[in-house]
Amino acid sequence: MLYAMGLNSGALPLSAAINWVIKDGFGQFGGVIYATMVGQKFDSDPKHQRFWSSVWLQTATWLEMLTPLFPHLFVVIGSVANVGKNIAWLAMSATRASINKTFCRKENLGDVTAKSGSQSTAAGLIGTTLGIVVGGTMDVSVYTLILGFVPISLASLWGNYKSLLYTVTPTLNVERARLMLQDAILVQNGALVFSPEHVRTPRQVSKIEKFMREIRGIEPEDRMPGIIISANISKLEHVFPWTNSNAAANVAHMVSDAFQPQYAWNELYYIGLHTTDRLYLWYDDRASDADVLLGFYHAMAYRKLLGARSPSDARIESYVFAKQTFASACQHIMESGWDTSIMYFSKRSRFVNVAKPE
Repeated sequence: MLYAMGLNSGALPLSAAINWVIKDGFGQFGGVIYATMVGQKFDSDPKHQRFWSSVWLQTATWLEMLTPLFPHLFVVIGSVANVGKNIAWLAMSATRASINKTFCRKENLGDVTAKSGSQSTAAGLIGTTLGIVVGGTMDVSVYTLILGFVPISLASLWGNYKSLLYTVTPTLNVERARLMLQDAILVQNGALVFSPEHVRTPRQVSKIEKFMREIRGIEPEDRMPGIIISANISKLEHVFPWTNSNAAANVAHMVSDAFQPQYAWNELYYIGLHTTDRLYLWYDDRASDADVLLGFYHAMAYRKLLGARSPSDARIESYVFAKQTFASACQHIMESGWDTSIMYFSKRSRFVNVAKPE
C-alpha cells in the first residue's frame, strides 16, 4: 500500500511500515487473548459484552486521535488503541449472533443478520458523509476534532444503551433468573407458594435487567440473604477473616454442613448458609442443566423463607417445596418464553467433584 501511494523503499517508508505492523500485531494479539478469557460470556451476557464493546471502541478511537499530539508515542498509543478496537470488533461480532437471534420471528437468522449488516453499513456511510461535509466547512484542528468527538461519542453510547433495553434475551443467567422468579416464589401465612402468573417473561425482564456490570451472584435485600454461586472453597479465607477464630469456625461449619449427605438429598447441588447474610450454592460436576435450575430454584425459595422467619427448618421446608413444585414451575417458565436447555449460572470448570459414598 505504501508503494501504491508513491513511497519508495527508503528508511522513512520502512520505519512507518514497521511501526504500523507492530501496532496491528499488538492489536490482533490482544483480541485473541480477550476472546480466550471471555469465552462463554458472549452467550451468557451478550448485552453486557455488546455495550462495553462500544465503550472500548469509542475509547480506542479517542486514543488514536491523540497520536498527532504525541508522535513519539505513536507505537505505544496506537498499539493500545488497536487492542481496544480489536476487542471491540471481536465482542461486537461474537454477540451479534445472539442478539440477532432474539429478533427472529421464525428460522430467519440469515435474513435478520443481512438486514442488520445493511443497516450498519448505511449508518457508516451516512456518518462518513456528514463528517466530510462538516469537516469541509470548518477550520479543523486536532483539538477541535477531540472536542467534537466527545458529544458524538456519548450520543453513540446512549443510543447503544437504549437499543439494548429492547433486546430480549431468553436464556437464563443469574440476573435474569432472579428477576424471573423474584415475584413468583412467595411466602404466604408462613408457607412457600409458587405463583405462576408472576413469572416474568423475557420481554418484561429485558426492561429491568442490569447489564452495565457483570453480575455473578445475588445481593442481600429486605432481610433476605444474598446467593453466591460456585465460590472457590479453597479461597474462602480471602472472603472471611480467618484470623478471627469464630469466623473461621462458622465458615468451616457452613462448608461441611452444605456437603453432608442428609442435607444434599442425593441431589447434584449443595447449599450452605453462612450466618444469615449469605447462601452458598455449589454444583456437582455431574449436574445437568435441569439440576442447575433446580438448585437455583431451591436457593431462591430458601432465601425467601429466610427473609420471612428464622432459619431453623427453612432448608428442609424449602427443599420439599422445590421438589414438589419444580416440574410445574419449569413448565410455566418455558411457556413464558424462556430457554431452559442451557443454564449460564456458572462455568462448568467451577463445578465441584464430590465423592459419593457407595
